[in-house]
Amino acid sequence: MQRQYELMVVLRPDFGPEEKQARDLVEKLIGDRKIKELTIMGKKRLAYPIKKQTEGVYVVATFTGKAMDIGALEKQIKLGMDVLRFLLIVKEPASAKATAGK
Repeated sequence: MQRQYELMVVLRPDFGPEEKQARDLVEKLIGDRKIKELTIMGKKRLAYPIKKQTEGVYVVATFTGKAMDIGALEKQIKLGMDVLRFLLIVKEPASAKATAGK
């Protein structure tokens, strides 16, 4: 079953703003899933310091693929040094939202 996901990552401020670097990092994190859209929001000030950093580069990726093992994604992110924070959202199809409200 194909699912649609949205992944937002906050990268270290010294991470280059080039799309190729960001795309390579996201592809490494999500594995064999297909990226539909990649948006680099740029460097922004953080509300509070994370790992002694006060700024971060925000990247949002929308992708589709088979069901994800979130534990494996967390492990991969913790091994890398570039990601400060991440948020992964599973987007429900419109038909599932309509039936859930009934």
